[in-house]
Amino acid sequence: MQRFFVNSIYDNKITIKGEDKDHIVKSLRMKPNEVLVVCDGSLNDYVCKIEEIKKDEVTLCILERLKNKSEANINIHLYQAVPKFCKLDFIIQKSVELGVKSITPFLSRYCVAQINLKNAEHKINRFKKIARQAAQQSGRGIIPCVNNVLNFNEVLKDIKKFDFNILFYEYGKNKLNSIKLNNKKDIAIIIGSEGGFCEEEVNLAAEQGVLIGSLGSRILRCETAPVCAISVLMYITGNL
Repeated sequence: MQRFFVNSIYDNKITIKGEDKDHIVKSLRMKPNEVLVVCDGSLNDYVCKIEEIKKDEVTLCILERLKNKSEANINIHLYQAVPKFCKLDFIIQKSVELGVKSITPFLSRYCVAQINLKNAEHKINRFKKIARQAAQQSGRGIIPCVNNVLNFNEVLKDIKKFDFNILFYEYGKNKLNSIKLNNKKDIAIIIGSEGGFCEEEVNLAAEQGVLIGSLGSRILRCETAPVCAISVLMYITGNL
């Protein structure tokens, strides 16, 4: 069943406009009385019937309200050093499908790609669109947040609000299967770009209490590492 996110619901009616409206009418060629699912982004799903199709909007009538059950019982927050942008598109898409709560791009010393922090807004909007589409496709009950680009020092400050923080490094000693999460719910994972992390960055993170972890004896590509880390964390916490 086709699925869309909406921001507001009034009097048992839902109105869809913009790109989602065009997708319903032009791409899916849906007609009045056909059924689809709408999510309010707050873990509520609504089974709806198309009531009316107008030039600029589609009006839906709610048939049933259900609680979305696709969200994990842990919140994984991905901090991803900026790779080349086609790779970041992939990372955002797959991370959302796997269940992350938020994604924060950041700049580290060995980033191949660079972002002008003052002019990054249009890129962030693109990343948010990718996250929204991936959330719709995978049946998520929320749209994961894509945050503004940080530098490495800002990342270390930002993650202090979480229960558990781990940076993955090719020389890390702590394998994921040996980590004891002890019912921690908010987990930050920090992944490098194509160039990885410099030793100074790793030492700085360790000094601030960040666990330096390993994803095994093989060196993974920067777009493979977050998929691996998120998948393993979801598995060992019973969410996969």
